[in-house]
Amino acid sequence: MLVTRPYHLPVKLRRRLVAVCLLLALEAAAFALLVTESVTGAIVAAGLTCVSLWLHLVLHECGHLVVAKLLGLPVVAVRIAPFNGWRNEVSVRPSPSTAALPLRMVLFYLGGPLANLSAATALVVASGYTGTALTRLTLLGAAFVGALLALTNLVPGRATRSDGQNLLRWLRAPAAAREGLGAGYYQEEVVRALRAVARVAGDVHRVGIQARAGSDPLLALAAYQQRLSTAHTQSAELVEEAERLAALARASSTDPATAAAIGQMLSVQFGLWYLYAAVVTGSPVARREVREISELAGIAARTQPHAFSARIAMSLAHLLNQRPEDARSLLLDVRPGTEPADLCAVALLLRAAAESYLGNHADADHLLRAAGGDYPQLAQLVAAIRAADPAPPLFAPLRVAGT
Repeated sequence: MLVTRPYHLPVKLRRRLVAVCLLLALEAAAFALLVTESVTGAIVAAGLTCVSLWLHLVLHECGHLVVAKLLGLPVVAVRIAPFNGWRNEVSVRPSPSTAALPLRMVLFYLGGPLANLSAATALVVASGYTGTALTRLTLLGAAFVGALLALTNLVPGRATRSDGQNLLRWLRAPAAAREGLGAGYYQEEVVRALRAVARVAGDVHRVGIQARAGSDPLLALAAYQQRLSTAHTQSAELVEEAERLAALARASSTDPATAAAIGQMLSVQFGLWYLYAAVVTGSPVARREVREISELAGIAARTQPHAFSARIAMSLAHLLNQRPEDARSLLLDVRPGTEPADLCAVALLLRAAAESYLGNHADADHLLRAAGGDYPQLAQLVAAIRAADPAPPLFAPLRVAGT
C-alpha cells in the first residue's frame, strides 16, 4: 500500500546522529564531573542526554500525528518504536483531489521537526530556572539533541522519506506531487488486478507450469511478479525487465502456457498504464507500443481464447487500438458475481470505457456503478473518458515520411 512516510532517517544520517549524541553525552559527563566532582552525577547527565534522543523520536512522530489529525489527513498507520531500528512513521493517505493539499502536506511534514524544536526551546527556557549546574547541563544537552534531530531531518537529501525531501517536493512542484500521489494509488490498483489475473490464470496454466517447473521463463515471471508487488511506479528497471520477459514470451522455446501467462501479465499491466497515460496525463502512447500490447495479448488469447483474464487482456489491446466495439464485445457477458470479484470490477470498468468511446453514456454510467468502489482510480479514469468531449486519443498517430 502506498503511504506517505514522514520520518525514516537514512543509514548514514542515523550513524552520524548517534555519533554526535554519544559525543555530546561524553562531553556532558566530563563537564558534569568537572562541575560537581561526582561520578554519579556525570553518569546521570550522560544517561539522560542519551535517553532524550529516544524521547525526541517519539515526540517527532507525535508531532506528525497531531498535525495530521488537525488537518483532516487520513492516518492509515502509526509506528513508534524508537528502540527497534529507528523505524518510526506516521503514514497518511490523502486523496489527490483534497482541497489545499500542498499546504496540508507541507504543514504535515513540518509537524515533526517543529515538535522537536518547540521542545528544545522549552528545555532551554527551563534550564534558566534551575539552580544546579547538573540539571542545567542535562536540560541543555536534551535541547541540543532535539534541535539536532529536527534540523537533520529537514535537510533535503537522497532519502525520499525524509521530511526535508518531501517538503521540497511539495513546495517546488505541488502539481507533480499530486500527480505522483495519484499515480502511486493507480499503481496499487494495477498490482491488485495483476494478482487477480495470476490467481485466475493459475488453474488455466497449471499443467504447463508443472511440466516446466524449472524453466527459466517461469522463474523470470515469478521474480518479476515479486518485484512488481513492491513497486510504487513504473521504474526504468521494471520496464527493462518487462522487455526481457516479452522476448521470452515470443521465443519458440518457451512453453505455451508460460508464454500465455507472461503475455497476460504484461498486456494487462502496461495496457492499464497506457490507458492512464493517454487519459490522465494526456500522453498517448506510440503506435509501436500498442502493437506490442496487442501481440502479447494475442499470445494469451491463442492459448486460452475463452479464459476471462485473457479476454480482459485482449479488450485492453482493442481499446488502445481505438477499437471500442471489439473491446465491448469481449466483455458483454460480464455481470457482478459471475466472475472473481477483483477481475469482474476491472472488466466492468473496461467495458464502461468502451461504452464511453462509443457514446453510450447511460450504459457507461450503469457499469461504473455496478463496478463498485474496489478500483477508485480506474473508475475515475473511466469517468474522465465519459466526461471528455471528444474522447481523448489513446495512441499517437504514425509519422509519415516527408510530413
